[in-house]
Amino acid sequence: MTLAAKKVWRQYDQAALDIQYNSRATVPDVGVYLKAYADATRSAQAGLSCQRDVPYGPGASERLDVYPATGPDAPVLVYLHGGDWRALSKADSGFAAPAFVNAGVTFIALDFSLVPQVGLLEMGEQVRRAVAWIWRNAAAFGGDPGRLHVAGHSSGANLVGQLLMTDWAGRFGLPADTIKSAVFASGLGDLEPVRLSFRNANLHLTPEVVHKASLLRQEPRACCPLMVLVGADETDDYRSQSREVVTHWAAAGNRATLHELAGRHHFDAVLQWADPASACFHAHLDLIHAAGRPVDAGLQK
Repeated sequence: MTLAAKKVWRQYDQAALDIQYNSRATVPDVGVYLKAYADATRSAQAGLSCQRDVPYGPGASERLDVYPATGPDAPVLVYLHGGDWRALSKADSGFAAPAFVNAGVTFIALDFSLVPQVGLLEMGEQVRRAVAWIWRNAAAFGGDPGRLHVAGHSSGANLVGQLLMTDWAGRFGLPADTIKSAVFASGLGDLEPVRLSFRNANLHLTPEVVHKASLLRQEPRACCPLMVLVGADETDDYRSQSREVVTHWAAAGNRATLHELAGRHHFDAVLQWADPASACFHAHLDLIHAAGRPVDAGLQK
């Protein structure tokens, strides 16, 4: 008789868990999508006004690109890229800028330090400082600090989760509701299965880091609507975690919505969000609209 393999997370044994958390194996060639991010970012930089490499801190990686809307006092969207906390940069992160800028939203692509130079908690602290800097300096690039929104994809969604755990008033002297809405795309609310998977050979997560960096293991500090996106073709556990994030956020008294995108996987779900013709793009504009003055969903004149 063959003994059943030991379960290490939910119903998954080690081999099955590693499959669930190997997003690259869900597509024939991930490079196609990474190239799409980079190509679309270069196109955005060529076609839009873009203030590049603006420093938000003293570190070499503490830089951001601002794609300003043409109108005054525009809402501001800060985008945090994915890449397993180890790869990609703002050079791959401006692909959604045309859609949002043309809808009257200033778009900011953020750089931050990556593993192994820093751990996930240090990375979270860095993006907190970046958001605080953006709030204090938004007016300098025509943005309204009272309408600051965040979005993140994959590991960037985890960083969005860390932002949502932040005591903005106590730690930074900012309004408690600094973040007016958030998008959590193809992300994980609980990092424990990542720690238990093959990926931890590079990430070196500890139980303490998992506890402090996992939105599902912390009480939310922010009070804002949350939009969760996940591809219908992502792995079962990614989709399960997306549903759990929605439940967790709603249980804290916040508005939370789940958009499971048909025919999309871990790497192209975020491209549908960046498509101005898509329903999820317009759903995100609705969140931005609800937080302040109306946003024109059509092209700026």
